[in-house]
Amino acid sequence: MKHRLLVEILKPFKQGIIILLCLSFFHVLGQSKNIDSLRDVLTKSKKDSLSVNALNEISSDLLNQGEFSQSLEFAQRAKKLANEIGFTKGEAYAFKQIGLVHYYQGNYIETFDNWTKSLETFELSTDSTGIANILNNLGGLYRLQGSNAKAIEFSLRSLRIAEKIKDSLRVVSALGNIAITYADNPQDYELALDYYNQMVPYLVSGNNIELAKAYYFGVGLIKDDQANYEEALKSFKEALSITENTIYYAENLMFLGQTYYHMGDLERANQYLDLGHEIAIANDQQYENIQILIQKGIVNQKNDAKEAIRFFEEAETLAKEMELTYELRDIYDGLSKAYKNQGDFRNAYNYQNKYLAQNDSLFNLETDDKIRGLQFDFDLNKKQDEISLLEKEGEIQELKVQKQRNVIYGTIFSSVLLFLLVMGVFNRYRFMKKTKQIIEAEKDKSDDLLLNILPEETALELKKHGKVKAKSYNSVTVLFTDFKGFTTFAQHLTPEELVHSVDYYFSKFDEIMEKYGLEKIKTIGDAYMCAGGLMASSKNHAKSMVQAAIEMTNFVSSTKLMKPAGITCFDVRIGINTGPVVAGVVGTKKFAYDIWGDTVNVAARMESMSEPGMINISEDTFELINDVYDCEYRGEIEAKNKGLMKMYFVKGLKAKKENYTKITSEHKVI
Repeated sequence: MKHRLLVEILKPFKQGIIILLCLSFFHVLGQSKNIDSLRDVLTKSKKDSLSVNALNEISSDLLNQGEFSQSLEFAQRAKKLANEIGFTKGEAYAFKQIGLVHYYQGNYIETFDNWTKSLETFELSTDSTGIANILNNLGGLYRLQGSNAKAIEFSLRSLRIAEKIKDSLRVVSALGNIAITYADNPQDYELALDYYNQMVPYLVSGNNIELAKAYYFGVGLIKDDQANYEEALKSFKEALSITENTIYYAENLMFLGQTYYHMGDLERANQYLDLGHEIAIANDQQYENIQILIQKGIVNQKNDAKEAIRFFEEAETLAKEMELTYELRDIYDGLSKAYKNQGDFRNAYNYQNKYLAQNDSLFNLETDDKIRGLQFDFDLNKKQDEISLLEKEGEIQELKVQKQRNVIYGTIFSSVLLFLLVMGVFNRYRFMKKTKQIIEAEKDKSDDLLLNILPEETALELKKHGKVKAKSYNSVTVLFTDFKGFTTFAQHLTPEELVHSVDYYFSKFDEIMEKYGLEKIKTIGDAYMCAGGLMASSKNHAKSMVQAAIEMTNFVSSTKLMKPAGITCFDVRIGINTGPVVAGVVGTKKFAYDIWGDTVNVAARMESMSEPGMINISEDTFELINDVYDCEYRGEIEAKNKGLMKMYFVKGLKAKKENYTKITSEHKVI
């Protein structure tokens, strides 16, 4: 159960296994102590630091055995005792241990809370090793939440401290976490390789299997993604002498088989995969066995569809037993393609539907996780609004106090009763008027804020019924943008400069969206997402979106020419796709409007496969706009997790004046 849970936590990241290594070095490297002997220490010791350390070690051993509830119980006892006797360092490790239990269970908010307390407590005890360790853990957690900039920031802080105290274990841990974070983005592969190479001196002197395996696997996977297959093979083969007779040997063989498959050498691919399959079965490594079966299905998909189906079905049975949702998605996709190659279109169609349903389910779960992971930042951003509201309440209270004073003065000074009565009435009128104005102003602000978050139709439904039903749309055009090299720029800019530059671009994008009647959905870091076709009045949304995209690229290009003061100039990539989506509101109080579906995933792929300054559209969008726009066919291009897809670059309007008037007349732009 423990192994399955860790796999599910780390699955969204290709090299995520290194995060686990970096988070729990002291478990992997330290020899597990006998729990019974530690319990003897507790019975013989008084309430002192030895008891706290014993409790933390018992919690650690129980966690390694997958006993989460018992591990949490002992860690909490350690925290309580350490607090009672004032043992700050022991309390810091207890918070860290509690966070690890929650991490393994997928409770990331609780993990973040406990590791933040652990960091604060380590700082009080001036334990540099503990500080470096927990900073790196937090970096890994931020990466898991999709906040790669924060992940790099925390891991770099950990690296600086580890280098200062010359703690080689913490140095190489931080280098590994930084490397895998950069490896999430193909544009940062060179940076990732640079940090991997910085690990080499520590691997030579450290003789550590875990770290060496992490290095060779990480470099090999990047080289494989870059289609530098000879270098990938070299890295994976170097790892063979290290991983042989370890739990990583089967995985190592799978990577070699996968690379040979990419090179087109199916014979060698099957040889390595068959050997890995035998070893995984012999060692009862169910997860590795499933991965290898999936890869064998992929390798034989075209040449021997019947054999591929057998491998996929065997993997499906095991994946269902272990509840591996990501693997089931890949299996359904493989079965659909294998049945199609066999000419069995009924089964191909059935498994394609299963794949789409599983993919949508995973997309929604990941979205929910990101929303929960951003809750802390969201609360901070709302603090200023709460302060402003309290100030306004104070003004109203002060007016009430003044009214009461006027009544008292009227009683005391009876000689001027009539005058005070008139003044009281006047003050009451002024108070009520001002109060009404404040309430109306706040209501207007609330309505404006709601319309900024949600489309008008959705906002009206939410105000009327208190909730919003999810809606399906048959045809919606989705656009993604991304700034080239944003991560690199972010490292050299202050937070104020970075936010100012991003706001400069996104504010203009918002104007363009409003101009063409399109809907901004959200921004994630430097990515901007919008959609057309969600409002009842929307027409020709695909053409409107393409025209909006042209204006966006023109604006970015003109900014590079003008070079306005204080603005960092970027290059922008744009991707567009059209198709069905589901739209709705996530949450009940702190809600957000969002859209889901494979259409959104394909739009994101269009962006990632685009080029700076270009607008990359899918075949579905092309069919809707090619009568108005000149497009350049790019051919069928391999898109991550989607296979070969037809793509087009938009070059411009065919007949500029006539077509521009046709497109913009709906929005009264002539």
